[in-house]
Amino acid sequence: MGTRAVDLRVGFLGFGEAARTFAAGLKGRVTSMVAFSNGRRNHPPYTDVFQAEAARLGVRLVDTVEALAREADLIVSAVATAAAAGVAAETAGVLGPHHTFVDVNAVPPAVKESMAALVTARGARFVDAELMGAASLYGFAVPLYVSGDGAPAFHELAGPLGLNVTLVPGAASAAAALKMIRSVVTKGMEAVIVEAMFAAFRAGVPEAAFAAVTEPMDALRFSDFARMCLTSDPIHAERRAEEMKSVAEVVRRLGVEPIMTDAARRRLEWSARFRLRETMGDTGFADYLAVLRRYDELDAATRRPRDGA
Repeated sequence: MGTRAVDLRVGFLGFGEAARTFAAGLKGRVTSMVAFSNGRRNHPPYTDVFQAEAARLGVRLVDTVEALAREADLIVSAVATAAAAGVAAETAGVLGPHHTFVDVNAVPPAVKESMAALVTARGARFVDAELMGAASLYGFAVPLYVSGDGAPAFHELAGPLGLNVTLVPGAASAAAALKMIRSVVTKGMEAVIVEAMFAAFRAGVPEAAFAAVTEPMDALRFSDFARMCLTSDPIHAERRAEEMKSVAEVVRRLGVEPIMTDAARRRLEWSARFRLRETMGDTGFADYLAVLRRYDELDAATRRPRDGA
């Protein structure tokens, strides 16, 4: 017995990889799907190849934003990042109270807030939807973190639509802020891995280095590793910072600029300057939130203006 379609008309602004991934997953699950694309490659009049690809996914192409708004209740913006704000502003002008505008573009929280203001001023609902992973890797199951006044209703649709949605409380841009913070880790890890492996290549041991880096991590839950890093940081930051000075010299001698290595040393030196090991010994913190709370207190104290300053 097939899945019963949800009474929902979906419109895509932009029809690249992300939109096509969602269209493929929503095919047969919603009443109808349309798309409007006005990018450098795909724009009206659409090529036969582009129209055929859309049709294969159950999507009909329209020629204007106005036509999209007439034929869709849920509008998903998945355009080039640089165009996201302009597309939201243009689309807001044709929205009404029955519309929900879902922005999946990776733009700063302030931009999301401006989008939300434009959309809600028209009586429509706004959803900041952040992809917590690559659509090419996860497919339709890509985790979506959502916030905004339209997020609770969108979250309720997640089950029937087969979407993997997590509701984030707070401001309209709360999901965007969360993604930006997450990117410190994900993009930072990418940069660290590239730097380390390039140095390993220069040293003539890329395969052995790759195994030495990845195999221990394969056997460990990342959450356990992250918790260990946070709770041991107050104890070992000074020693680790000194080690990174030596590491930077090795990397530099291999002809690789130690950009991430030096950055790691600076962050570890920041932790070490609070001298927490002197007051707490070697026991560490069992709770990583306690570590962050103490860092916050000490960092704020160092930034506080002195009396009479």
